[in-house]
Amino acid sequence: MKLNKPRTLSAYFFKILFSLLLIGGLVACSDDENGDNEGGQHPTISFSKIQLTEVMLEEPVTPVTSTKTYLYKSGRLSSYTYLQSFSAGGEAFEITGTTTVKYTDHQAVVTDETGTVSTYTLNDKGYAVSCIRQESDGTVRTYEFSYLVNTEDKYYLTNITERLNDGNVYSSIDIEFSGFRSIHIKQKVGSYEHNSTAITSPDNEIANISEIPYPYLAEQHPLEMHTVAIYGKLLGEPFDYFITQLSPDDNSESLETTTYTYTLDARGVVTSCKEVTNDKYGVAYRRTVNYTIE
Repeated sequence: MKLNKPRTLSAYFFKILFSLLLIGGLVACSDDENGDNEGGQHPTISFSKIQLTEVMLEEPVTPVTSTKTYLYKSGRLSSYTYLQSFSAGGEAFEITGTTTVKYTDHQAVVTDETGTVSTYTLNDKGYAVSCIRQESDGTVRTYEFSYLVNTEDKYYLTNITERLNDGNVYSSIDIEFSGFRSIHIKQKVGSYEHNSTAITSPDNEIANISEIPYPYLAEQHPLEMHTVAIYGKLLGEPFDYFITQLSPDDNSESLETTTYTYTLDARGVVTSCKEVTNDKYGVAYRRTVNYTIE
């Protein structure tokens, strides 16, 4: 991770920097050593670039512009970079970084800047069936993945299970499909459990030719630990249609509902996604992510 224009900051701004440094998903791939010549099958992406840009405005932290860029070569993720820019004490700052990945036969090895190494074991189709994550502090996390396979032999993730050093299950996500237009999500993290249902309205059905993952799932633990695998399709294909609504299963008290609105270009490829969460008190949360897909 590289921080440009270092300055002596107050304790407040050190808190800003610290919180930014912890923003997840810092995973990427190298270009020259990514197994481009590896034989066998693997999932592919139709684009050469997927870039996400978002201005984060959560108080009391100063606004931060986040840019995440995924580059693809021959249909396979070849590099990922992130850039976070903000102002503090009248000065402009940038946080940048990359992580590397190497593909070999039935394996993808992701190494981040802290020395954490995630080793994915791939099946004959190039999808991950397990992962061992060795963190720089000595923590070892293991993951298992399960899929639904359709008639076209495409894989869709149905479960991720995380175990810690002691071998006990710490977290999991189960995804249950109902015609690919209604998706039930069960998340467990420690003693916390949360169930929700994501749907695509039949009156507003948008084909996901953009090949992007559903943001909500990609940002939930333990999937948030596997950004490169998600955007590289190592954890299965993205949903066939864009999710337009998400609601907690136990929604009678809060009346919480999240609505997603997409803007498309002439190709039908997404250029932005606006997310609005409403509860019984009104608008509780807004977010816009802009996409550049080439």
